[in-house]
Amino acid sequence: MSQKLIPVAFDIECYKNYFLAVFASEDGTTYSIKLHNDKLTGSKQVVEAILRKNPLISFNGDNYDLPVLSAFLAGWSNAKLKELSDAIILKNLPRWQLSDHFPSLRIKRVDMGHIDLIGVTPLKSSLKTYGCRIHSKKLQDLPIDPSASISEQDAVVLEDYCKNDVMVTWDIYHTLHGELVLRSDMSKEYGMDLRSKSDPQIAEAIIRHYMEEHGYDVSKRTAAVEPFKYKVPDFIEFETKQLQDVLETVRECTFTVKDTGNVELPDAIKNLVIEFNGAKYKLGIGGLHSQEKRQVIEPNEDLLLGEYDVASMYPSIILGQGLYPEHLGDGFLEVYRMIFDKRMAAKRTGDKTTADTLKIVLNSSYGKFGSKYSFLYSPELLIQTTITGQLALLMLIERLSLVGAQVVSANTDGVVILMYADLEVEVEYRCHEWSKATTYILEWTPYKAMYSESVNSYVALKPDGSAKTKGLYESGSIRKGYSAQVCNDAIVARLTHGTPIDRYIQNATDIRDFLVMRGVRGGGYWNKQNIGKVVRWYYSTEGHPIRYANGNKVAGSDGAVPLMDLTDTIPADLDIQKYIDIAYDKLKRLGL
Repeated sequence: MSQKLIPVAFDIECYKNYFLAVFASEDGTTYSIKLHNDKLTGSKQVVEAILRKNPLISFNGDNYDLPVLSAFLAGWSNAKLKELSDAIILKNLPRWQLSDHFPSLRIKRVDMGHIDLIGVTPLKSSLKTYGCRIHSKKLQDLPIDPSASISEQDAVVLEDYCKNDVMVTWDIYHTLHGELVLRSDMSKEYGMDLRSKSDPQIAEAIIRHYMEEHGYDVSKRTAAVEPFKYKVPDFIEFETKQLQDVLETVRECTFTVKDTGNVELPDAIKNLVIEFNGAKYKLGIGGLHSQEKRQVIEPNEDLLLGEYDVASMYPSIILGQGLYPEHLGDGFLEVYRMIFDKRMAAKRTGDKTTADTLKIVLNSSYGKFGSKYSFLYSPELLIQTTITGQLALLMLIERLSLVGAQVVSANTDGVVILMYADLEVEVEYRCHEWSKATTYILEWTPYKAMYSESVNSYVALKPDGSAKTKGLYESGSIRKGYSAQVCNDAIVARLTHGTPIDRYIQNATDIRDFLVMRGVRGGGYWNKQNIGKVVRWYYSTEGHPIRYANGNKVAGSDGAVPLMDLTDTIPADLDIQKYIDIAYDKLKRLGL
């Protein structure tokens, strides 16, 4: 019987006279090893055994912790370890350049594998930010300046701090469980380690795998990106002169690329505001956006409200137009279509793992078209894809508007419409004709009502009693922060079930729902104590503002009491009325 592998999370602290590595299993069992004034405490043999027998988990371990740990195991002094640490942190020296600056460095192999969570976490924030978003029990900034010499007393403080960082790493690991299981399955399927990669990196790796497997060249682009124009597909056409003029504006624009590899949006598009049938729209690199503010849509029984979304919009555009990076040739398109067909077959047969894997590949490859470091780099293809999507949506908006439907919102890959019930058949026919012309598939979601602060912040009520929330009204998650979630929940409860705001907030019992989090550049101060660069607080009847080092107030922190160590109970000084006032203010911003 094979022995069960026990994952171990680890973290490192490094000072000019002090090195610390802490390893912890899921049950909280820890092992620490230290080098203090070049005197070793602990066993390197134990650490070597961990690297041989246990899968490792870290946050930024590939770039920092594993190289520094490897140097420690090789016998480097405190001074030399600090030099390596500073080169990585202060000089931003990437892992692949370390051997040029430190020729003797040999990065250790982790026999059972290493998962670096920084690649899996969304939007590349800090460990503390993610820990705050997912309500880790204790949040703490580095308690001792990185340039300091460490005393025996300091070493005790640093070990407690490092152990807490390892526990936060475990919290992140558990939060990302679904993503990690999928990445593990993908790694087995494709014979490569994808566990520490982001979605776009996975897309790039798998497309590269398929192209190499089919004998296609996967060399990076060498040709410079010259200024280029968008090529209007034959199916893009408008009936009204107003939108015909918009099309001509786009057709005449020249796109250029910055030194970073990012596309510069032409001024003619950047400054274009499209006013059509009572609504305003703007084009952009990221997609089409309507410009509504404080909009309330509560249809009566004669009206229908709902959203048409384009299914798999970017993959559909790429396949529909036959688009591919010029330097890769149409072999890319053949492979992309094969991946698309394989995903559709997996969906039909209920193979969820394959379907979810290939969805990542199809949707996330788009981002690599804009990365000059990727073999998929093709800014022309990126613009061809995103501008086509926006013009196609404008076509849909025009067609629906001309038969009497009102488009009340539009965002990237979908439109929300309000129509008289007797227009339903005509609208469906127009959508069918649009889908036939574009080859894109529309999916309909009915709503009972919609309340919008803006196109990116709204609450939409569904017929089943649930609500779709976006932006400032979304629940906090590892992807985004939170700000008094109880206020959003109270708003949704009022809109869906008529629950009074005051009663909902007064009856809430989870302190996490009352917390506000914010990043504070340079560290926030409360009662003259530095509480960290990522802070969380609740509003108190006895609180006062959190301040920056220069004395300026952190926005929204009037009445704050920091809660860096999470409690299980509601504090006696919680300012319930403050939360009620916030909820009513947010209702006003929704137009109510």
